Parts: sequence; structure tokens; C-alpha cells
Amino acid sequence: MELSVNLLRQMEELKKETGYSIGEQIAVFLPVFRFQMSGHEEEMNAQTLEMWDLFYTKRKKETFSHLKQSCRAIWDDLKCFPVQNGEKKMIFENSWMFARTYGGERGHEGTDLIPPENVRDYYRVVSMTDGVVEKIGWLEKGGWRIGIRSEHGGYFYYAHLSSYAKEFAVGEKVKAGDLLGYMGDTGYGAEENTMGKFDVHLHLGIYIQTERMEELSVNPYWILRFLADRNEI
Repeated sequence: MELSVNLLRQMEELKKETGYSIGEQIAVFLPVFRFQMSGHEEEMNAQTLEMWDLFYTKRKKETFSHLKQSCRAIWDDLKCFPVQNGEKKMIFENSWMFARTYGGERGHEGTDLIPPENVRDYYRVVSMTDGVVEKIGWLEKGGWRIGIRSEHGGYFYYAHLSSYAKEFAVGEKVKAGDLLGYMGDTGYGAEENTMGKFDVHLHLGIYIQTERMEELSVNPYWILRFLADRNEI
């Protein structure tokens, strides 16, 4: 699925006009335009949205309900760009599923945010959403990480932290914009506090649960572009 900043801006305006959230709009337009929304901007209007929402709700209720739930889990809890200082100079690319080799051949399940300076324990990592702490602590690949489950069910994974903002507990509630920790270079080692295997950066992963998969990785790139544009970064 290819998006664009202009397309996301259009959906923000359509949200004001119709009350349909970004996630709800994407759930309708994805099947209508066969997962290629770019190029259909003129057709993505209130009339099309409401007509096809009614059609899918009546004719494909269960399937459409699952799709809508997934899209809302990804899009409808987003509030903050995940870095609070230096964000205007932060670099990130569409590197989802690029090849990685540590621990065996695999795809890169996320987007890396690269700071302007290779300095650990300086760049502030904040929660993109309200939610609940679901995972905390050391992972061999991810280093010091924290995972937040948002209200609509998205799992937001922040990895390679140098330190945490405080001693978080599983089940603890967080608000969007709350400081989670600081960007670092931890990970790629079984021993806790392994660092220096790569440059300082934040690995952001986003996952949803589906009927068939406990964790389905979602490309965070356009989500980050959306938040950067919304916050004028």
C-alpha cells in the first residue's frame, strides 16, 4: 500500500467533513481501489466513502469489521512523533522489510530514525499514543525496549534505548507524549547492556493482531511521515 503526505492531508480534511477517522477511511478505500489509493484522490470523497462503507457493512460485515479494526489499531491512536528533540533533523527512510542478518536472515520489521549526532542518552523518545506498557526490558536484537499497546489494539515497539525515563511496570498506563527513555545503540547481544554494535538510532516497530497472526508487522514509514507533517516537523 503506497500513501503520500498529500493523500493523508486529504483524509484529515475528509475526517473533519464526515467524522470518519483516518483508520475508518483507509478500511473503506483500500478494497475500493484494490490497495492502490494513490492516483484516486479525486474519487476519495464523502459520497464514495459513505456509499462503500454502507455496502461493505451490509454485504461483507465480518470481513470488513476485521479490516476496520486493524486499520483503526494502526492509525486512530496516533498523536505524537516519537522523538521530542532534534526531530526536525531526524532522518528516516522506507526501509521496512529490508534484509537483516543478525540472528539469521530476516526482514527489517520497522523504521529506523537516525539522529543528527551519534550521541546516546540525549534524544528523547516519547510515546506516540496513549496506552498500556505491555513489554519492558532487554531483548537480544532490540536491546532495551518498551512496547505500548494502544487503545485500539496497536502495539508500538521502541527499541535500542540507552536508558528508560523511569522504572516502568507492565500494565502501567502512559499518555501520548510521555517520555519513555532515550535513544541509544543497545542490542545485538545476549548479554544485557550490549552496546556499540551500530550507530545510535530508534527502531520503531508497529504490530497488530489478526485472526491468523498474533503479531503482524506494519510499515511505520507513512505513519511517521503523517505525524511529521501534522506536527510540522
